[in-house]
Amino acid sequence: MSVLPTYEWIEQKARESKFLSDPHVKRLFELSQDKTLFEKSPDYLAKLRRDLLRSSLDFFARNSEFYQRMFDSLGIDPKAAEVEDLAKLAVPSDLLRGDGIEKFYIPNKDDGGYVFRSSGTTGKDPVRVYRSPIELLMMTMANANLFEYVYGHFLEPGKGLALFLAAEELKNHLNFVAFVDLALQYKKIPLLYGMDLLPESSGGPLWKRLVPNKQRILEFIKSKKEPKLFFSAPAGVHLLSEQFGNLGFLKRIAYKIAAGAPPINLGRGGVIVTGGGSKGFNIPEYGVIVEKARKVFRAEDPHTGQEVPVPFMDVLGMTETLTAHLDKYGVMNKIPHPLQEVFLLDPKTYKPINDYNVDGILGIFDPMAITWLEVFIPGDIMRQVPSERYYGREFIYVRRLTEDEGWSLQRACGGTLEELMIKGGKINAE
Repeated sequence: MSVLPTYEWIEQKARESKFLSDPHVKRLFELSQDKTLFEKSPDYLAKLRRDLLRSSLDFFARNSEFYQRMFDSLGIDPKAAEVEDLAKLAVPSDLLRGDGIEKFYIPNKDDGGYVFRSSGTTGKDPVRVYRSPIELLMMTMANANLFEYVYGHFLEPGKGLALFLAAEELKNHLNFVAFVDLALQYKKIPLLYGMDLLPESSGGPLWKRLVPNKQRILEFIKSKKEPKLFFSAPAGVHLLSEQFGNLGFLKRIAYKIAAGAPPINLGRGGVIVTGGGSKGFNIPEYGVIVEKARKVFRAEDPHTGQEVPVPFMDVLGMTETLTAHLDKYGVMNKIPHPLQEVFLLDPKTYKPINDYNVDGILGIFDPMAITWLEVFIPGDIMRQVPSERYYGREFIYVRRLTEDEGWSLQRACGGTLEELMIKGGKINAE
């Protein structure tokens, strides 16, 4: 399937999965919907994740001779596995390029799903990851629940309006866009796409074919629906902030009359959600982008209606990730879904790091992936800090591993979206 399916289609197909009769998958399916996980203690969740690690390895051993041989060769007993064993199992994301991931799929996987691809901006074959319908459903529900936790409020189904400063076609390629699109379908919140993708016949690379759809952007700005959710790469937020912040007196009055902005009022519960933070591209650091945007955008507390600084959330997701990492600026650092095991490895020894405030190579295991054993190293340096929240830890993005360190500079999906917004080192505002 080359077009991202609708949530309704995914839900129907997922319930036809042959794996729903498997106790391990049935349990995962129920847990993916469980909002009480965010109220559990770090110790409770650590034990739950270890239990899921063991049942997950057992599931793959039962369904694939490839994984049976892998576990035997590494000396891993699925029923006694520990988090430390993930360091032995993790594969670099570069091994998943092209057809590289094919050997990791179980032979009896559910058909009818969707293949996500990385952008291929490195010039190499893109990473390709297949997701079965039941994985897509668990992904949607789990990401929506994580979003609500970090957002701090319940998203009432059918209430509000969202704008994504991207072309709708990008949901068929970038996880960040697909995550948002499916989650909003799940919550029945209308989504406007603020950019158009010109036909291939127009020529040139993809970034030259992205143009703003001023009508949809204006529709979002003028809408009285609440909350208003604005999704974009940091470059897009910076673009709108610059455009509205630098208006002359007469143009400001004209815009105010026509659109009611500036300021752009996001209303009760309004929020700005970016993808992958700011990683350069000749735009300011993320904190500067937030500061400037808060002079142009307005939001109100969803309960009291009092004006508050516009909340900012940031999503870190890769093509290989089933669930993303989210943060809320000034409130919490990156935090994973309760079921996802995030671990850091020493850059020299590749041994697990348990200490806080030490930089390590990011490793991810997500048990909700059942088509392949999703244990991989995306090539990012992160730092873990103690937290009183459900995970017991929060994560701070440090940097991408360089090519000199043996890694291709494949960006997270939010960073790829930002890359598409840049033209000749400047933001493409045409």
